[in-house]
Amino acid sequence: MGIMKMRLIAIVVAFAFAFVRTGRADLVWTPERGWQIEGGVLANVIGENVNVTNALQAMNEGKKAMDEEDYWAAIGYYKLVVNEYPDSIFAPEAYFQMSKAYVARGQFMDGYDALQEIVRRYPDYPKFNQIIGEQYNIAALIQGGATPYIWGWFPWFPNYKDAIKIYESVVRDAPYGDYAPIALMNISLIGEDEDNFDIAFDALDRLINNYPQSMFASDAYMQMAKLYRNLVEGPEYDQTPTKNAISFFHDYLVLFPEEAGVSDAEQGLEDMEDIYARSRLIIGDFYYYYRNNGVAASIFYNETITIAPNSNAAKEAKAQLDKIDKGIPAPMTPYDWIWGRYEPPTDSELEEDLRLEEFANDRFESMSVDDFLLQPGAAVVERITPSGEAEAYETFIPTYGEGLEPYLFDDGIYEWTQNEIDGAL
Repeated sequence: MGIMKMRLIAIVVAFAFAFVRTGRADLVWTPERGWQIEGGVLANVIGENVNVTNALQAMNEGKKAMDEEDYWAAIGYYKLVVNEYPDSIFAPEAYFQMSKAYVARGQFMDGYDALQEIVRRYPDYPKFNQIIGEQYNIAALIQGGATPYIWGWFPWFPNYKDAIKIYESVVRDAPYGDYAPIALMNISLIGEDEDNFDIAFDALDRLINNYPQSMFASDAYMQMAKLYRNLVEGPEYDQTPTKNAISFFHDYLVLFPEEAGVSDAEQGLEDMEDIYARSRLIIGDFYYYYRNNGVAASIFYNETITIAPNSNAAKEAKAQLDKIDKGIPAPMTPYDWIWGRYEPPTDSELEEDLRLEEFANDRFESMSVDDFLLQPGAAVVERITPSGEAEAYETFIPTYGEGLEPYLFDDGIYEWTQNEIDGAL
């Protein structure tokens, strides 16, 4: 009996497995027959349902309207399918075709929303990758400057934020797909074009960190370096963008030595290093010409040479070092002629400034009262409790100016006499 039950269970499982494998029906369109359901055990019986038959007719009428470029009528037919038959096999395909009709009318975001309904409501739709690709194509149309039409007939201005929204949706819904890295790259390009560098940097940072093996990784490094280079205002200004540009140009050359952009990266690295080195040169010139301080100037001149030894800035720094080595003073400025040359600080003044700086940077350790009382200066004293008994306890003895003791402890709780203070000390 047990063996028969086991065989019966095996037959049921096998039948169920076969049903699962053969029960899935596909929606196929051909010019001769229109939309048809093919494959699966449901293909033979689904036509008996009146609702499905009406949905099928609506799908075929919608396709006919699409072929005639009557997109408004096509959208009406497809809306009938998704509203009246949301659980049918036709619904996701109706959303897909509806999206194409919206895009043809210039209603790009409506087209995207139709596709997003498939992602949200029908995650097992067999054309999922194609849906992601269509969303990417809509974003690319917007990024390319295609004119959107309100209600399908009133032209309006392109909104590049919509393109970013769709690209971000592509990355979110298919993070491991082929479209995610290039979507991030396009977001960075839009951010650069719109002068929104935060968006550009964020997209490139995600591309570099999340898709290091992508074919767009090298482009991301180069794009990041160029973005920072565009923020460089010159050697007289903040050099943070310059240093970041140097870092990404250098990383590009190390990680992608065979890429076509190597020559551009080398030139970019050379330019950025020259600017950064020249910023050190400018500080060195300040100390040499306006502070009469050859020691400080030499430090920055040597730093200039270290950063970019073959740059023009390094050549100028070497010439300045030669002057300092030969003891040639800087030319007199108008200020020098009136007030005399600037006197550099002495060694003792520099040491004092250093001590003050160290003191300002000290972090003072917090401690409990008990730990504080155990520090040097604590003493054991006696006090009289309310019951009249003498009690010994440990306290910290402060030092006060002469004549102030009688006024310091009159707090209504206890008083120290001069003898108690002298005894504690």
